[in-house]
Amino acid sequence: MADLEFYPEDSVSKLKTRFDVIASTAKNAHELSEELGKSNARVFFCGLGIYVGEDLLENVKSLKSLVSPATGINHLDLNYLNSREILVIKLGDSKDQIQNVFATAELAWGLVIACARRMNLAVDSVKEENFDRTLFLGRELLARTLGVVGFGRLGRQVAKYGSAFGMNVVVYETDSAQHNEIAPFQKVDSLEELLNISDVVSVHIPFNDKNKNCIDAAMISKIKHGAIFINTSRGELVDEQTLAMAVRSGQLFGVGVDVLSKESEDGFSVSNSPLASAMRDGFNVIVTPHIGGWAHDAVATTRAFVVDEFLRRCEP
Repeated sequence: MADLEFYPEDSVSKLKTRFDVIASTAKNAHELSEELGKSNARVFFCGLGIYVGEDLLENVKSLKSLVSPATGINHLDLNYLNSREILVIKLGDSKDQIQNVFATAELAWGLVIACARRMNLAVDSVKEENFDRTLFLGRELLARTLGVVGFGRLGRQVAKYGSAFGMNVVVYETDSAQHNEIAPFQKVDSLEELLNISDVVSVHIPFNDKNKNCIDAAMISKIKHGAIFINTSRGELVDEQTLAMAVRSGQLFGVGVDVLSKESEDGFSVSNSPLASAMRDGFNVIVTPHIGGWAHDAVATTRAFVVDEFLRRCEP
């Protein structure tokens, strides 16, 4: 089990009644492949940091089940896992049970406020023993327009936060079944329209093959001048190089992200990220290390749920 120490004790105890539970210490795909192979693991509770696919599992013949306590899937090769008939249990399949888990939405709103007030830069300045506010003129949110991309569990909550701050909230949602739920917020008919009118854009859509790089260079050029862009979904949704150029040029006031493209791939290094580079160079960019759902109550709730779901579905 990856991150075993963060699973509730009673959940681990349930597993121990039926399995030998081993904590994974692997730091990369090679180490994990050896770890799973040597232990003849039948089940693996994975984390986000290592991509689980054919290269990792080719020589791991014992694996029958994989459990992921995350809603995203870009760290999993589902086609390969399905071809191996490995049972995959992932948090994203159980939307009803996590309707009141809002840690990622709270972080998204924290990034909005931090970017609007240049908080990251101001804190760094004070760390350097400077105390000059004139360098950090910020933006107020009252009466500005918040554009929410995706109106699921997290997008809906961020829209509520925006409304509480006196913002005008507009929503772009491709699922017509959700359209009746958008009121009292305003529905827009295209992503381009939302980007064009929003002072703050917050992305809350799942990553899949259809929407990879959906916010590409052409879309980024449509973003309202001086806007703030927030992404707590997946880095692969956005052209990060163009986004970094937009904040460097002054097209964007700020960027806040909790996710980076290819973060689960072997060899990933944050030093190669254009957004992290812009942050290091002193632009109004905040990059956090995928901590959206990494809050005590959320972690305990989601991990307890996936354990229970696994025990319900696995063979006796």
